[in-house]
Amino acid sequence: MKNTVDVIKKLKEEVKWFTTHPQFRHFFHMPDEQYLKLQGMWMLLLRTISTEEEDVAWFGVNGVPIRYSMREHALISGLDCHEYPRKYLKLGSTKFVDYYFGGLKKITITDVEHKLLSMKTPCNDRLKMAVLFFLGRVIRGHAKDCGPVYPFILRIVEDLDVCRTFPWGRLTFEDAIKNIKHMMELLKGEVHSACGFPGFIIPLEVKHTI
Repeated sequence: MKNTVDVIKKLKEEVKWFTTHPQFRHFFHMPDEQYLKLQGMWMLLLRTISTEEEDVAWFGVNGVPIRYSMREHALISGLDCHEYPRKYLKLGSTKFVDYYFGGLKKITITDVEHKLLSMKTPCNDRLKMAVLFFLGRVIRGHAKDCGPVYPFILRIVEDLDVCRTFPWGRLTFEDAIKNIKHMMELLKGEVHSACGFPGFIIPLEVKHTI
């Protein structure tokens, strides 16, 4: 998060779009932390309670069940969790990414960052590239920057108005629930040395301190 925000803050014109964004502005006012302290989050995840509920996670801490639902996710993150627009996966287009990355079969965040830093003049395309960088690394990132950017992110960045109103909280919550269930099946109650939790983890970092 810190590295991503630091890159965008250097774009004096484009950063205004983020600091006035109804959902993303919160991330640009967070205290800077160079190194994340994730041990608490992992201890929380290792206390996940197995339930049949698909839209909520429960953690058992000191004998007390703690709920993590979309409500908690919205309150902690400040992201909107209303319903998706109709046919949301088809929003936007690939026109923008085809123009800048047409020769690449796989577009990574590393590719996006290099292209963003090469754009020296403020313009609407540089803003779209900055939004793509933010969405692809913070909102729906991979464990490593070499992973391919999700096709949905590549499409939606074409329409910046939709990027302002889209329910990013619902998307990130669903990703978090899916990843929690996947990690619990993978870990089987033990911490592995080579293991990552992809995607938007800030609410879970905060949750373990509450």
